[in-house]
Amino acid sequence: MLENFADLFDQYSLNIPVECLIAFFLIVFLTLVLRKLTLHIFEKRLMRLAEKTKTEIDDLLVSAFKSPLGYLILIVGSYSAIESLHLPDTIGVFNINGIVNWVFTVAFAFVALLLLLNLIDVAAHYLYKVTRKTETKLDEQLVPLLIKSLKVVAIVIAILFLLNNLGLNIASLLAGMGIGGLALALAAQETVSNLFGSITVFSDRSFHIGDWIRVDDVEGTVEDVGLRSTRIRRFDQALVTVPNSRFIKSEIVNFTRMKKRRIKFNLGVSYGTSRKQMEEVVEGIKKIIKESASFDHTFYMVHFTEFGAYSLDIFIYCFTKTTVWDEYLAVREGFNLEIMRLLEEMGVEIAFPTQTVYMERTQAKSTPRVS
Repeated sequence: MLENFADLFDQYSLNIPVECLIAFFLIVFLTLVLRKLTLHIFEKRLMRLAEKTKTEIDDLLVSAFKSPLGYLILIVGSYSAIESLHLPDTIGVFNINGIVNWVFTVAFAFVALLLLLNLIDVAAHYLYKVTRKTETKLDEQLVPLLIKSLKVVAIVIAILFLLNNLGLNIASLLAGMGIGGLALALAAQETVSNLFGSITVFSDRSFHIGDWIRVDDVEGTVEDVGLRSTRIRRFDQALVTVPNSRFIKSEIVNFTRMKKRRIKFNLGVSYGTSRKQMEEVVEGIKKIIKESASFDHTFYMVHFTEFGAYSLDIFIYCFTKTTVWDEYLAVREGFNLEIMRLLEEMGVEIAFPTQTVYMERTQAKSTPRVS
């Protein structure tokens, strides 16, 4: 019975000595204990010490190193445990050493990349704090772009490092990429166009995050500016992703940067209005604008301009001081009501499309009869 158990154990244990299996499980146990103890020290000791300091850099660094260090302990412990088994180089058609080295190379690259990304986030935190203190909004838009670029570079470096450690010739790989560069460039024309569009946005400073803009038929508030596209929140709360290439070809209207808002329309009064009434109406509307603090008084026009098809037209052109849409509409509403009050007091009617038909009756002349 014991001999059969020993044969079964040898069959499924790959002829691994018992002392190696004991060492394997012991290393796994110690690895889990060490990881638990390390994370406990980070959470209970180092984090509390960091919270007592006046700066935030130590808090952020402790948080950045905590997770990668936990993964690193697991990887090193797992690698040591597998090495303690003294596995054969090959089992059947499988190259055990090659597989183990490949898996742990990928794992180490992942930990290094995770730590690098966490450190980039720490730098981003301080860059955001610095940009909030500046008056210009350009740097607030550049920081997310810079952070995204750094993360892309970090991922590319990690991939190249991984490929190099797996035995691939990076130089020949890059040379091969150069051969296919033309095809890649043709396929990435739109991407390159979007990239130049983002450069145009930042160089021209056409708008900032939070601005109310209109591009072609898209109008709303800018929420994010990226390398490829810009996200605009419409007033119906729909989120529109606009490719940055459109900012090169299209006209951008930035309503946030308006210094004042225009009111322009024609007021038509009836043809029953006398010359004196017309003069008083024109002067009365000018007085409304002049006496209101809501209007910009540097430039405005009110003139009797045209004899229309069915009305005498008064051209009104002025600007409100506020550019906020709701406040502008309130000022315009009050202005219209004041004009109506003025016309009612003067007995002047607002014209509407009418047509007058004149009919003329003529008596037929009798012709003499010839006998």
